[in-house]
Amino acid sequence: MAQPKFLERIGPQVGKDPKRKSRVIFYGDSPTCATGFGQVSRNILPALYETGRYEVDILGINYWGDPHDYPFKIWPMAVNNQRDPYGRQRLQQHLHDPRLDFDILFFLQDTFILEFVPALVESLKKSGKKFKSVFYYPVDGIPKESWIRAANAVDYPVTYSQFAREQSIKLVPEIAERLQVVPHGVNPEVFFPAPKAQVQHFRKQFFGPQADKFIMTNINRNQQRKDIPATIRAFKEFKKHRPDSVLYLHMAAVDQGWNLPEVIKAFELDIRSDVILPQNFTPSNGFPLEVVNMIYNASDCVVSTTVGEGWGLSWTEAMATKTPVVFPINTCLGEYITEETGFPYPSGGDPDHITVLPHDNEVPRPTSHVGKMVEQLIYLHDNPEEAARRAENAYGMVSSTLFWNEHINPRWVELFDKIVKDQTSPSQKALDITKPVVKGEML
Repeated sequence: MAQPKFLERIGPQVGKDPKRKSRVIFYGDSPTCATGFGQVSRNILPALYETGRYEVDILGINYWGDPHDYPFKIWPMAVNNQRDPYGRQRLQQHLHDPRLDFDILFFLQDTFILEFVPALVESLKKSGKKFKSVFYYPVDGIPKESWIRAANAVDYPVTYSQFAREQSIKLVPEIAERLQVVPHGVNPEVFFPAPKAQVQHFRKQFFGPQADKFIMTNINRNQQRKDIPATIRAFKEFKKHRPDSVLYLHMAAVDQGWNLPEVIKAFELDIRSDVILPQNFTPSNGFPLEVVNMIYNASDCVVSTTVGEGWGLSWTEAMATKTPVVFPINTCLGEYITEETGFPYPSGGDPDHITVLPHDNEVPRPTSHVGKMVEQLIYLHDNPEEAARRAENAYGMVSSTLFWNEHINPRWVELFDKIVKDQTSPSQKALDITKPVVKGEML
């Protein structure tokens, strides 16, 4: 039976169950998938659930209905008549279902994928849905105004970095007062410095005949934004100076970016002794995380030639294993990677180091100064004590500020608790108890 309207006017809490969990509908990459977004949902959503105050249902991108151990209901969004991998029409149909009630709508996705959010939120509220909305979004380059307006349409916009905040405010100044910055984290139970004997054993087993060489590792998806051919070019130059080295590319040989075996061949490098790739690797089914942790530990350095990152998880994970990082300074990366915590090198800054990638929303991107990257690699190779010092500093920074459970998830729980408190707090307006009850209100 619906609560009588007069009870709502006299006291909003009367008749409500104080033990009822707040219902969260999450739209984003499923925690079951091996993507960067999946890594984020895999950490934040269980933290909300484990408070005992939140029921979480997931409208999952990159989920296909496989069995899982998460305490959530997950619906595969890519299964739709439109063949849309994001299931955007299905999302809207689901949320408009009059039988579905939710307290918080939580988005985690690129802003250009969710340009329809302003119209969606307005439509849901017009239909009588009462909820608050949260949008956690990256900025990995120069955004468009419509993308930031999508983030501005929710009640609580949250982004990853100061770079993203500055870019957002530049385009939509009114977002400034509400926009929060919450960084990504790293899980120290998954990524950590392994014992040296164990690392040496793994290194010999995993890298085989190349185990005694200087191992450069790039752990990224084989997609255009990561500019993997630039890593291969840098390695080829580095190998001219330090021949006893090998490049390991932890990614699919053929994916959204390049046919990497053909690229390696084009640079006249050998796929067995110069540049090696993992066997039986696909983007949707990566290696077990315990193996990935050992790959970080067994590498002499982790490198990137990315042309832009919303965050870039590989540098955080490498730092958590005390492995030195060699990364370009663009987008948010310079906020954490410095001459004290890694081996940064220039990116962009002149007409020779700018590109616009196909199918990338016409965003100008800064490219790596490959010669400067090679200089940093040689310096790292020749100065192992300095490399270890910077890696130790990086580990200290990550362990004191960027662990998911200790530093990041509490901020998410605090935000969601605030949302619920603001939703359920009684109005401060004085109640007029002398006002007569209108006929029919008791029905």
